[in-house]
Amino acid sequence: MSEPCLSGETSSLHDQITHCLTIGKRPDLLRRTLESLHELRNLPTLAINDFGDAETSGVLMEMCPSSRIVGPSVHLGHHPAVDEMYSKVTTPYIFHGEDDWHFSRVDFLADGLRLLNADPNISVVCFRATNDMPLSDADRARITVEERSGIRFERLDQLHEQWHGYSFNPHLMRRKLWEEIGGFSQFKKERHLSRFLRRKGFYVAFMLPEACRHIGDGRTTLARRPTWKHIKRFKNWMRGIRQFG
Repeated sequence: MSEPCLSGETSSLHDQITHCLTIGKRPDLLRRTLESLHELRNLPTLAINDFGDAETSGVLMEMCPSSRIVGPSVHLGHHPAVDEMYSKVTTPYIFHGEDDWHFSRVDFLADGLRLLNADPNISVVCFRATNDMPLSDADRARITVEERSGIRFERLDQLHEQWHGYSFNPHLMRRKLWEEIGGFSQFKKERHLSRFLRRKGFYVAFMLPEACRHIGDGRTTLARRPTWKHIKRFKNWMRGIRQFG
């Protein structure tokens, strides 16, 4: 598959932004994600496959042959894996992505950069559609719309006291913020990182119009924890008790 040529906008961002992708175990979704990104596939690209499957890594190298897969051969976990990837970034900005998103437009990075630099309290400019999120009608009524440097965006930080200070959904961020935080590995879960940044006055700006929607529902790479029902059945099986139903 031949690579599209750089547009003028993408070329001007080439030295400022690195596309960082977390990938693994979903090669079909990764292909759909990269197909939807068009010429943005020509941005400097780093990826980490924390699951090490050759098929997914192969899709990336086929569609983005100039990309680089980083990281050790052992499973790190999400936050340490992102830290490992970000440690290789040399540009001042990071376009963070995952392998299960469909982009409806590719002209969002320049506006995202302008918005990010218009307000130092913005942690990330998120490109996800807010109506793609499972929110109640009451919560949707509390979403506010603001504008900086002519770029409109939505704020959801009034909806929850912990969330919306940070998001790993596709976004643009300053590499400096990651450095100042001291990396993500110190936070067990995303909400802990969000809560930390909320305390420091940061918020997520959901840019308008949006650029992407999630296509990975039901396709998690997380191992499913056994329920008590499964544990009980296993114990009974170990005791030689046959289970019915």
